Amino acid sequence: MRERLDGIIAKLTAVRERGLSCFGSKAHRFELHPPATEAEVAAFEATRRVRLPEDYRAFLLHVGHGGAGPYYGLVTLARWDAGRWDDERDEAVDDLDADCPLHPDTLPPGEDWLEVLLPGDDDAMGRALRGTLFLGTQGCTYATQLVVTGPARGRVVYVDLGGQRPYFPENTGFLDWYERWLDELLAGCKDHGVASGMPGLEPELGDALRRGERLADALEAMRRLPRVGRDTLELVIARLDHPDAHVRQQALHVLGDFDDEAAARARPFLRDPEPGPRRAALQCVCKGDTARWAADARALLDDADGEIASAALRALDEAKVMTLADLEPRLLDTRGAVALHAGWRFAALAGRGVPPAEAPAFVAAATAMLDHAEPRVAMYGLQVLAHVDAPELVERLRAFALGEHPFQRMSACRALIRQDRAAGLGALVELTRHADPFMRQHAARMLGELGDARVRPALERLLDDETLPAAAHTISTYRVCDTGRMAIEAIDRRDET
Repeated sequence: MRERLDGIIAKLTAVRERGLSCFGSKAHRFELHPPATEAEVAAFEATRRVRLPEDYRAFLLHVGHGGAGPYYGLVTLARWDAGRWDDERDEAVDDLDADCPLHPDTLPPGEDWLEVLLPGDDDAMGRALRGTLFLGTQGCTYATQLVVTGPARGRVVYVDLGGQRPYFPENTGFLDWYERWLDELLAGCKDHGVASGMPGLEPELGDALRRGERLADALEAMRRLPRVGRDTLELVIARLDHPDAHVRQQALHVLGDFDDEAAARARPFLRDPEPGPRRAALQCVCKGDTARWAADARALLDDADGEIASAALRALDEAKVMTLADLEPRLLDTRGAVALHAGWRFAALAGRGVPPAEAPAFVAAATAMLDHAEPRVAMYGLQVLAHVDAPELVERLRAFALGEHPFQRMSACRALIRQDRAAGLGALVELTRHADPFMRQHAARMLGELGDARVRPALERLLDDETLPAAAHTISTYRVCDTGRMAIEAIDRRDET
């Protein structure tokens, strides 16, 4: 054990000396805190009525007690229960000695995993994490835990306090997990998530392909490598005709990452019967000289799989060769996701400038979008109409501006301002009286941007509105009155110039 621990210290030293970095490393700079003493660890174990897994215990005693580690680093034992409190009693949960119900072999699949695992429990997430020790945060609601008690004792598990299904790295213990992080860093692997997927570097993953074991997993893991040799590429190419579509898909992804001839090898798979390989092939083909692949992308704009149609559109847009003819048939697609994707790109295209000769076609396409069943598609149509002249739509735009969908109102107001400034100002003034404080605030902000002194009385009425708009996931920085005051100041500055 001591020899292995010394090896980990040497690898961590090499990471520092080479000036490497990874997600979260600015927080710890690959520096460890001094090791804990036997007395400190024993006191923690006695207080919590547990014996820590031996490899983690050895790490604390001989390598470091917190500091350098995956993501934002490792915490000390003092923070073992970080983020877990009994809200009713306002105290930390003391359940490290209770068996953890999480285990990679019995973890229910699907988004309802927690309800299946612990049905009818108001504190199911808390119970799911009992018997686990907090190692560190991954950011937001994601945490790394070490199972201390129960059938999965010694395993590292990634959890999301927001409720996503936990993930168990395949490494069997703490030291395996920690050393894998260092090995992948030193090998130059891409930062695709610490210890995610099948373990191993090119030799191990190549051997899995030779043996025909876990082909899709080995191919997917290969994508984290910085490069692969020619012999390994040949093994990947040999799996392109595999009967499993997922294997074909992952092989195409690897070729797209590492093979100079990926486009030529992938082109036949644009007609694969399964969508996975078609999506991967499209990514391989749409690289380099646009003239070589634009026709391939356009051929997939009507693919039965909406993700492929959207990906083809994205490729054309990013290559700056997307046209209205590419977009128009997709804007009214009954698959909402395709129409949304096309609508967003259509609005961006209009924002870059509409050639006068194409303006009638832009108006016609945007007008048709206003009747789409998906309200956000109509919103994108409204955004387009802020860049082209369509005075015949004034009344319809006014109806949208004062309509039921909050995210359509401001887009409709901008379009209305373009077609009839007085009508647009009138709609915004009406919105300053809206029941929703966010609407009042947005209307005030837009009136300030427009800088028309005629709306000053409407803004002055807001100076007594001290509401701080708040929604489920958003709290405004300013009160409505603050926004109203800033809008008046903007109008005054414009008048002075």
